[in-house]
Amino acid sequence: MKQIILIHGDKGGVGKTQCATRTAAAFEAVGRPLTLVDGDVKNPGLHMLYEDRTTVLDIRTPAGLDALYDIWVNSPNDVLVDMPAGGSDATAKMTSGGNAEGMIDLYGLLEAINAKAVLLFVIDQSREVLAALRDELEALSEHRPDWIVVRNHFQERPFTLFEESQSKQTLLDIGGEVLDMGRLDPSLVEFMGKNDCNLNTIQTRDDAKFLYKLRAKGALAEWITALASVGLLQRSANDE
Repeated sequence: MKQIILIHGDKGGVGKTQCATRTAAAFEAVGRPLTLVDGDVKNPGLHMLYEDRTTVLDIRTPAGLDALYDIWVNSPNDVLVDMPAGGSDATAKMTSGGNAEGMIDLYGLLEAINAKAVLLFVIDQSREVLAALRDELEALSEHRPDWIVVRNHFQERPFTLFEESQSKQTLLDIGGEVLDMGRLDPSLVEFMGKNDCNLNTIQTRDDAKFLYKLRAKGALAEWITALASVGLLQRSANDE
């Protein structure tokens, strides 16, 4: 069954693109084909590191959403979408059931193409992102995506608000998972951004510090293990 992987979070700066680029690198490292879509035309971070493989769409617009649905239908591989800030506006149209431009019945489309939606919802320690998570859990409940909450440990603080929230209990009640995305050396992130390389391709760069390569290799191995632990890397378009 084909996977439509939505890297979500709604709040800007929460770490969606970091999650998207690590996930793309993990699929690449294990030889799994993955179609990449960057839904943030204002800050296309995924496209920057995977320029030759990434389609950039403005999924804030009906035309951009319709182009996205066409990719879902036509791609023979799993599809990863790096959602923009305010991505809940896009998911609202995906679940509207309407017939106007940009609007679909998400579950109906996925069923027709034998696909499954997987939400990697990235959170930090703020209240705002928990409110967005709560709202999306409710809004998407009838469409039955696989839910994975990704705790971004960029800031070294506990996720107390999430741990004590009703949203976490709701997530667990529907069979959702929680993953931890470890802090990555900010200077390594800056180097990859400036040189258009990712956790895989940095290993081939002569100008990259040995420590950068070592940390990139470790981060990639950790994320592959994390994704495998929730079955994301075990599924393929030919499973069913």
